[in-house]
Amino acid sequence: MDRRNFLKASMFGVGATMVGAPEILAKESVKRPPLRLEANGWLKQPAREIPVVAEADIVVLGGGPAGVAAAVSAARTGAKVVLLERYTFLGGLWTGGLVLPMLSTHGLSPAGDWTKVIWGFSNEIYFRLKKMKMVVNAKAPCVDPEACKYVLEQYCKESGVQIIYHSWATDAVMSGDRIEAIFLETKSGPIAVKGKYFVDASGDGDLIAWSGEDHRELKYHIGAMYRIGGVPEDMKKAGTKTPISGIRNGHLHGFDDQDGLDVLNLSKIQIDLREQMWKKTQELRSREGGEGIFLLETPPQIGVRVTRVLNPVKPVTLEESMHYTSYKDSIGMSGGSAPIMYQGRKIATRERPYWQIPYSSILPKTCPNLLVAGRCFGYDKDLSYDAREIGTCLVTGQAAGTASALALLGRTSVQDVNIEKLQSTLVEQKAKLQ
Repeated sequence: MDRRNFLKASMFGVGATMVGAPEILAKESVKRPPLRLEANGWLKQPAREIPVVAEADIVVLGGGPAGVAAAVSAARTGAKVVLLERYTFLGGLWTGGLVLPMLSTHGLSPAGDWTKVIWGFSNEIYFRLKKMKMVVNAKAPCVDPEACKYVLEQYCKESGVQIIYHSWATDAVMSGDRIEAIFLETKSGPIAVKGKYFVDASGDGDLIAWSGEDHRELKYHIGAMYRIGGVPEDMKKAGTKTPISGIRNGHLHGFDDQDGLDVLNLSKIQIDLREQMWKKTQELRSREGGEGIFLLETPPQIGVRVTRVLNPVKPVTLEESMHYTSYKDSIGMSGGSAPIMYQGRKIATRERPYWQIPYSSILPKTCPNLLVAGRCFGYDKDLSYDAREIGTCLVTGQAAGTASALALLGRTSVQDVNIEKLQSTLVEQKAKLQ
């Protein structure tokens, strides 16, 4: 019996299934069998009984903007939701990576107007942070990371989403094409969370890979954001202004064509980027008036942009995004976040058309209870700049969570969700579809 099937049998064969009670784990901890080094240099992990600590209608993997949007939207639609996050906060690269601007929120209309296209849950967050005076710049809103962490947690609390922090997902239990549960490693030992439907908002497409869904692995640039303090208000070229006076956001493009799944490579890049942050800060300190500048914060999460990407029922292409392509299954819209090369010409951000996101781009080909949200949904690599941004993540997350809840209510697969019902529900949630 292979590892995955053994663990599945062990997990579902244990008499005491624990629901939402991590404290029980400390009382009933099981000694881990010792690891033994095999002759070939590999370690063989003995089989272990793994407790189920929570069960839910919908399990969302990843607490970034896509994951929070999915979890809250599913809960508001009537589902019991568990949100799994490896770190100790929500927001993913938005807060932990200090990627503070909400980009891809605007695009050029056919009439030539620079138009806001991302509404719905994204708008809710923006106005709550604005009321707290924790966001600046309406057309490329830059948030305060700590305020954003707090607000995202409050949305989960208000909608009844159960958050499980400090848990690193490692695998999935499969029954044919269907996902049954997710394995996680914790300080308490291995645990599992069961669900009826799942949303992969991991950023790296972890559930996509573990479920055997068709996907691509892409190399992309890995950079980092950081925060500096003590910056005079009138100092130019010292980073992006943030909601708090004297604090700026710095940006390092980093290293191109990197494997964001290679932990040894990531470790090296992390060290190199931190060194660059320190040197950049010292350069600012050497400028007249900059003597009081200091490195306030390096990012808890490195800026991995793209790794695994779903090969969905229908991906979004760069060509379609440039021609106002309309989809019958549109679930939202996105815009331009940066200049882009198209047909041999560099297209400025303000020349970028807004574009629709079809349901088929977040929809796997085979798995009946999995949807994908965030930077791992299906799109051309050339569209990565927009597809991975915070605004787009919020849109795909809201749609994935809502669609999962509708599949649950209709007792159907995600492939058979009623598109008209999904679209009308999203419109009720103030989303903009076209």
